[in-house]
Amino acid sequence: MTAKKPAPAVDKRSQQAIDIFEKAMKALSKHDYEKAREHFDALLSGFPEERDLLERARSYKPVCDRALDKKPAYKPKTFDEMLHHGVYLHNRGEFDEALKFMKQAAEIHPKNENVLYCMAATAARAGDSATALKSLRQAVSVGPANRAQARQDPDFDGLREDEEFLSIVYPQAS
Repeated sequence: MTAKKPAPAVDKRSQQAIDIFEKAMKALSKHDYEKAREHFDALLSGFPEERDLLERARSYKPVCDRALDKKPAYKPKTFDEMLHHGVYLHNRGEFDEALKFMKQAAEIHPKNENVLYCMAATAARAGDSATALKSLRQAVSVGPANRAQARQDPDFDGLREDEEFLSIVYPQAS
């Protein structure tokens, strides 16, 4: 029976480089080419000793560049265009960008229950619980049916244990 050789320890700096590369690949898989390119650039400029990772970063960075060059700058102008584009981005998993369009739409029609609910769901997915809860409360006050919708909506899974969320969707329990 032969003893296994212990795995070589990865030094702290190499681990940082690996972490940045993993973040870049995760962003790339989500089609967030801008964020992926930022991570690849950080890797290329900050870790010259990591030859293998740099080689990979150099091969993936042009993918980001090409995708960003092809990406048309869509500028929704009307309320409906902003809302629909926000929903489109939400469905792609681009929650922070979607939230920007939801907020713009809400500025035009601050009492529209659809935009309020969509903004709440998007903010919840983006990790902005304050905006999510405020928007959900407004959506429910305009359209009480939104309360039942929010109870089942997986976009709010991150808020299920939050007391304010529970008071909004289950007001009789409060």
